Amino acid sequence: MPADNIAPPTNRQVWLGTAALIACATLWSLNGPLIKLLNQAGEGFTGVPGVTIACYRSLFGGAIILPIAIRRWKTLRNVRVGWSIGSVLAFTLMTSCFVIATTKTAAANAIILQYTSPIWVFLLSPLLLNERLRLSDGLVLVLAMMGVAIIFFGHAPGNAPPLLLGLASGLGYGSLIVMLRGLRRVDPTVVVALNFLGSGLLLVPAVANWATFGLTGQQFVLVLLLSVVQMAIPYLLFSWALQYIEAHRAALIVLLETALNPLLTYLIVGETVPIPTCIGGPLILLSVVGWMLLTRRQISNSTSTGR
Repeated sequence: MPADNIAPPTNRQVWLGTAALIACATLWSLNGPLIKLLNQAGEGFTGVPGVTIACYRSLFGGAIILPIAIRRWKTLRNVRVGWSIGSVLAFTLMTSCFVIATTKTAAANAIILQYTSPIWVFLLSPLLLNERLRLSDGLVLVLAMMGVAIIFFGHAPGNAPPLLLGLASGLGYGSLIVMLRGLRRVDPTVVVALNFLGSGLLLVPAVANWATFGLTGQQFVLVLLLSVVQMAIPYLLFSWALQYIEAHRAALIVLLETALNPLLTYLIVGETVPIPTCIGGPLILLSVVGWMLLTRRQISNSTSTGR
């Protein structure tokens, strides 16, 4: 159906979509404090390992979305199976590295480094999507790399492993963006359910070998909150909002997560943001915003010239 035949959203729908995206960013931001609380040891019990948190979060979140997605599962036939496998692998890398990094370093470090995803999109798009990079893309990449360098060199050497995990989470996020481009003919709820459940199942052997499945009653409640409130509900809100809000605007709105995550973590568990992250983080975020605006401009130019 031509785009001209699709009715534009009403003002009320745009406002509701924007409100849904703000709620989405707020709920996503709960991952910092909830992961910290789960990982904390208490009297008579140990903290939940990061890989266990990632496994349970994906499995429980996928179980919530599956009943909605299963009716649309046939849309997977629209794409090659390689895109689905790549999406699950990328999502697993993103979520497991992010959760483990959050248990090992400041939540602000983990969330900021996850948003280095444009770096990896720049590098992977020519290889997987045959998309040509432009000089402006390279300048945005340099700005992001400056921010990453400040964060890495501003911390003590002992913090390097969790910071590298945060960077690997950004690699997973960037790879996921590329894979989602390949899965654009598949219903979004199917993609979300596939990634959640696939990721959770892939992490089960890792938990069995290097961690534990055991949870206390309090930890089980926190895992449910992390899975349902922090993961499943906001992903459904995000999918709904995209019906009324343009993708590049939605991506800018959910950048609120990079500010709300450290703020909520500070308010709930008292963790402060490291000084190097206060300096390098804004450079990374500026590069992300620049990447989004450049991408939007390129799409507009291509549309106006009929290419």
